Amino acid sequence: MADKKEETPENILLRKAQEEIVRSQVERFRKDYADYFNRKDTEKLVKFFFEQIYDLEAQDTIIQIAINTYQKVKNQLNEHTRENLENLIELNRLTHALDRKMAALLIKKGWKEGVKISLDEYFVLYKELGMEAERREQLFVALKCMLVSHQLAHRPFNEVLLKAAYGFAIMFGVMPLYHFANDGYKATVAVSKEVFNKFIDRVTEVEAGYIDNAFGR
Repeated sequence: MADKKEETPENILLRKAQEEIVRSQVERFRKDYADYFNRKDTEKLVKFFFEQIYDLEAQDTIIQIAINTYQKVKNQLNEHTRENLENLIELNRLTHALDRKMAALLIKKGWKEGVKISLDEYFVLYKELGMEAERREQLFVALKCMLVSHQLAHRPFNEVLLKAAYGFAIMFGVMPLYHFANDGYKATVAVSKEVFNKFIDRVTEVEAGYIDNAFGR
């Protein structure tokens, strides 16, 4: 994260606008997937992929670690754990970049700190920003993250692998990255294959429909 002493009024406003974009997006997820948020077996799953991924503090921490230290540990991890982490990092990066662009557009349209936007206003911004290809890529990576995380969580000896990853995380000073991966594991391990497959189908339908509605498909 940037040193707070270096933050300008413009950067602070941009961050506040981004927080509002994230708040509105999470509100939309909670509305569209309310049944999954209210189920014990899927609550952690949707909170991880629809809230934690969008958390600004988590984004700053994970992105910084990914840039500065991920190369030190990637070769020490097994192939599946490495793929899972790289997918999560890419989803986080894409989401962070798109949220910042939406925040900048929100400010350009005259937004003032503290003003909450409606879901309809969010959709107008989403559509006006454009970047259809990036949105479709974001959805593709999100679905891949969910699939790989679920597969990894249900592989034999996964808990043993996580313990090994914990040791490497301590050794290389990348504990936030480990916690991020571990949270993904906890989010998916309790979800059965049948329930998870239905969830993936639902996310694919809802999110692809949202993109299509925005860009005239």
